Amino acid sequence: MRFDFKATNNQAEYEALLAGLRVCIALGADELEVYSDSQVVVHQVLNEYQAREEHMIAYLDIAKRLLKKFKARGFSKVLQRCISGEKTGEILRSIHSGVCGNHTGGKSLAHKILRQGFYWPTLFAEAQQFAESCETCQKVANDIRRPPELLRSLTSPWPFAMWGLDLIGPMPTGTKGGAKHAIVAVDYFTKWAEAEALVHITEANTTSFVKKNIIYRFGIPSIIITDNGTQFDNKKFREMCEEFKIANYYASPAHPQTNGQTEAVNKVIKHTLKAKLEAKKGGWADKLPEVLWAYRTTVRSSTGETPFALAFVSEAVIPAETTFTSPMVQLYSLEHNIDMLQQNLDELEEIRDTAQVRNSAYQQRAARYYNSHVRERRFQLGDLVLRRVSPNTKDKSSGSLADKWEGPYIIKRIVGHGAYMIARPEGSLVPRPCNAQYLKTFYP
Repeated sequence: MRFDFKATNNQAEYEALLAGLRVCIALGADELEVYSDSQVVVHQVLNEYQAREEHMIAYLDIAKRLLKKFKARGFSKVLQRCISGEKTGEILRSIHSGVCGNHTGGKSLAHKILRQGFYWPTLFAEAQQFAESCETCQKVANDIRRPPELLRSLTSPWPFAMWGLDLIGPMPTGTKGGAKHAIVAVDYFTKWAEAEALVHITEANTTSFVKKNIIYRFGIPSIIITDNGTQFDNKKFREMCEEFKIANYYASPAHPQTNGQTEAVNKVIKHTLKAKLEAKKGGWADKLPEVLWAYRTTVRSSTGETPFALAFVSEAVIPAETTFTSPMVQLYSLEHNIDMLQQNLDELEEIRDTAQVRNSAYQQRAARYYNSHVRERRFQLGDLVLRRVSPNTKDKSSGSLADKWEGPYIIKRIVGHGAYMIARPEGSLVPRPCNAQYLKTFYP
């Protein structure tokens, strides 16, 4: 017998398969069980192996075309009809988002189609792709909790060189002129905090606070970090920074981690106010200086020192020391005090260097924990993305049924460190950068 094909194992097995399929089709069979001892042929037909050689690709295409002429029976024992062409898309659409559709995921969608009695060789791959590209599914999907970028800690080289600013509020209307907000500033080296109650948040108030509580008290800083609210991002505030040669950095919208040091101090201030005020919350503005004093004289775990000691060389005398007569108070003498102050000044640089080393070690531990949960998510210019809906852009009329994501937007510029400038489809640029934590890929 003379064959018109190469008698290799795989080709021979394919020829045997094709011959058997053609015979069954000629006999009018619509159900067929196929057995083969060729692992390659079986896995290629089941889409588990990839055909690479041209002749094997041709054999596989012919086999799949012939198999579509038979009905399939899956493990669920439901008789299945093999579908081809445009009908596959219609079935996917109907079962995924039709009257009985529930916008399920790709794997679940494929199993649901099988149970309805339909089948085609690429069902699972097409179902996954269809579910991923469903715009409705993408916009109502849950938030992405895992951070997309590695943690980058901010470090100040010396005391009072880098400050973070933020606002607390709205607070209960206070007895101090009806104050409803507080502005807080934190030095990144010593962790020293300044705060002031405000009746109104204006650009004049924020600018005046920086001059009075930072520049005129501790000198001109190198860097100020704020959020991008209009109280900081305005002409008056920028002009002040330009006048004193201060670099002003703005955090991405809805991404307070950029100014994490100030956010941490805000939590401490609010927690201490709650504990001190009990039921009389309106007196928070009067208690604010007391809370600041308590914070400044408490050892910070990141540095191992109190903010007061790192700022002013020695520890502050607190009420307990005068009430119960601590050794420092009992043995106080002017001459001894001068000697101790001189000794503290001699040790100042060593104390601050040690505090900086402790702070760096603390940041490294925090970074290791944070980075262990990171799943990097980066975008390229021109990528289509969805942005997480913010309280300002949320559709209030939809209540709890509102979409969680909006868009699509286009990546226009890579700012760096996980921040991107995005544009709407018609081309208008969103004015402020958006962090990758609030973006995800859009599948059209």
